[in-house]
Amino acid sequence: MNLRSILLPAVALIATAAFAATPKITDVNEALSKAQAENKMVFMQYGREACGNCQALKAMIKGGKVHLSPSKFVYADVNCDDKATSQAFSSKFKVTGSTLPFVIIAAPDGRQLAARTGYGTAPEFEKLIKDAEKALKK
Repeated sequence: MNLRSILLPAVALIATAAFAATPKITDVNEALSKAQAENKMVFMQYGREACGNCQALKAMIKGGKVHLSPSKFVYADVNCDDKATSQAFSSKFKVTGSTLPFVIIAAPDGRQLAARTGYGTAPEFEKLIKDAEKALKK
């Protein structure tokens, strides 16, 4: 067994635990303010607890299959059934589609970089993250 095969899973586990230990952000404006203050991108999941697609994405994030490094991202899990949240979300972001979750990746300044709707696989969400990172560099 080499050092790399030990270190990589350990680092992934620590990063996942650190991300899970951060307080849950459920407010659009709070997420944007925190991202700007910390110069991080926002990964915002707009959905509901009763949504299977939303829960699948949460499980992929929690399990480390979708990598949201706490040093690069503020993660927000916002409720589409809350009227104020829906208004804040729709006033700031544009998403094409009608299937939950709506996922937005925004720059630290709040500018929308990438978006998608509906169920996705971990590789599809990883591609969305890479696309957002490229758009941020432009």
